[in-house]
Amino acid sequence: MIDIKIEDRELTEFLIAIQNKYSHDFIHYNRNTIKRRIENHSIKLSVSNFNNYCDLILNNKNYFNEMFNYFSINITEFFREPKQIKLFIKKVLPYLDSFSHIKIWCAGCSSGESPYSTAIILYEAGLLNKSQIYATDFNNRILAHAKDGLFDIKDFKQNNKNYNLSGGKKTFQEYFIKKGKYYQIKHFLKEKVLFFNHNLATDGVMNEFQLIICKNVVIYFNNELKRKVINLFNNSLECNGFLILGESEYLPEEFRDELESYIPKSKVYHKKCK
Repeated sequence: MIDIKIEDRELTEFLIAIQNKYSHDFIHYNRNTIKRRIENHSIKLSVSNFNNYCDLILNNKNYFNEMFNYFSINITEFFREPKQIKLFIKKVLPYLDSFSHIKIWCAGCSSGESPYSTAIILYEAGLLNKSQIYATDFNNRILAHAKDGLFDIKDFKQNNKNYNLSGGKKTFQEYFIKKGKYYQIKHFLKEKVLFFNHNLATDGVMNEFQLIICKNVVIYFNNELKRKVINLFNNSLECNGFLILGESEYLPEEFRDELESYIPKSKVYHKKCK
């Protein structure tokens, strides 16, 4: 079994070299997560020495692209964290309805389950016609998959269960067209989601939103990058807008005067007006 040894100093030097050569910043990602993903990639490459691994990545763009996909966190599903979604539908949607136009940012959207879930929620609430969803990720390969709106049929059962637990009003399959081993999101939902490449670690404010959803992304960042990203979200929210984080994430202390907990213990935050 391959057991690659990675010292913190060596890892820092490697990540700096990655940034200099490929313009991708992983320096402030959680180090334990990065190490695990390098270890997994090195097993695939049958490389047991970290220096040899670094040479492969820094001298071969194809190997870097492969590593980049290992670094991307693409574990998601439709209607993830249904209890939170059920509370959101009950307590936040009525407030969003007060806006004449609703702009939503799904950050770190991965393969598209979160923005498409949001589109379904808005449709069932009668709000989709006045909404626009912006979905972003830093991985172009996974964004292309999200734009296609094709999902493996093997995941349908869990996604359907999440939809029902979230309080769905119809049947989950109504929103898809069966295509062999896949099911594709219907066009009337797809057209309401615009996909863009955006890197939370390096890119700035995109727009001013009434709602930002970013679940189980900042958990992979160190404290410095968490603060930077939450500040980006705060600056991207309209007064009285909402921020939704994943159930295992937390809001840094310094933002709690500006982003107040809107639903206790739900990780739904409301931006105060100054």
